[in-house]
Amino acid sequence: MPPKPWLLTTPASRGIGLQIARRLLNTTDLPVVATARNDIDSAKSQILKDLDVDPNRLSVLQVDVT
Repeated sequence: MPPKPWLLTTPASRGIGLQIARRLLNTTDLPVVATARNDIDSAKSQILKDLDVDPNRLSVLQVDVT
């Protein structure tokens, strides 16, 4: 069985990354993995705000590459 595709947006807590994660959730049926440096719960809430999508499709991971 081939691996199932998923989408990665990093960083996704604000700005362009936030909007890309929202667009991907809204226009595809694929799972989205997003990253944030701090407060992943807040990042997840911001990404999902006012979207009519299954929240289980979104995973937010804490990543700091500095």
